Amino acid sequence: MPTILYKADASPTARAAMMIVDILGLNFDQRDCNPVLREQDTPELKKKNPMRTIPLLDEGDYWLADSHAIMIYLLEKYGKPEHAHLYPKDPRKRGTIHQRLFFDCGILFPRMRSVMAPTYGGRLGEMTKHMIANIVDAYSKLEDYLSEHKYIADDEMTIADISIMTSVGSLNGLVPIDEKRFPKLKKWFDTMNATDYGKKINVPGSEQHAEGLKALMAFNKYNQTSKL
Repeated sequence: MPTILYKADASPTARAAMMIVDILGLNFDQRDCNPVLREQDTPELKKKNPMRTIPLLDEGDYWLADSHAIMIYLLEKYGKPEHAHLYPKDPRKRGTIHQRLFFDCGILFPRMRSVMAPTYGGRLGEMTKHMIANIVDAYSKLEDYLSEHKYIADDEMTIADISIMTSVGSLNGLVPIDEKRFPKLKKWFDTMNATDYGKKINVPGSEQHAEGLKALMAFNKYNQTSKL
C-alpha cells in the first residue's frame, strides 16, 4: 500500500507536513480531506486517528497524526545529510527546536483556532479586540526569538521555521504583520515564503485559508444582522 498523507491545502498544520514531503522529495499519495466538512470523521480515519485532525500519515500498517510528530518522523526516516540542519542531532539545538514547536502548537496555533472555531461554527462575524491583541502578542514573542537567532530556533533554518511559517501565514492574512513594529518577523516571513516550497505550498494555502475565513465572517455578520 502506498503511503498516504491526508491533507487540506488551506490547513496550516497540513501545509507543514506537505512542505517536509516536498523538501525530502517523497512521492506520497496526498489526499484532500476537508476538516470543515468533517471528512476526517469517517470510521476508518477515526480508528487511525482518534483526534480526528489533519494531517494524517498512513503507511498501511502504521499511522501518525500531528504535523510536528509527522515532520520529525519523516526527517528521521528519509532525511539525507543535506537535510541535517532541519533537525540537527545536537541535544541543545533539538531542545530549542522542540520548545519552538511547542510554542507553535501551544500558543500560536490556538490563537488561530480561537478565530477559526467560532467562524466555522457560524458565531463570529468579526474578530474581537482580544483576538487581535493575542495575535499581535504572539508576533511580539516571535520577534524576540528572532532577536536570538537568524531563524526561529537557530542560525540555520529548521523544522521550527517550516511549522511556524504556516501558522503565521494564516494569521498574517487576518492581522498583517506590522513591519515597523516587527521588522525581524516580517523579514523572516518573507524569506520563508520566498523558498520554492513556500511559494508552491504556503503562500497559496495561507491565502486560501485567510480569505475563506474572512468571507465566512462576513457571511456570519450578515446573517446576524439580518435576524435583528
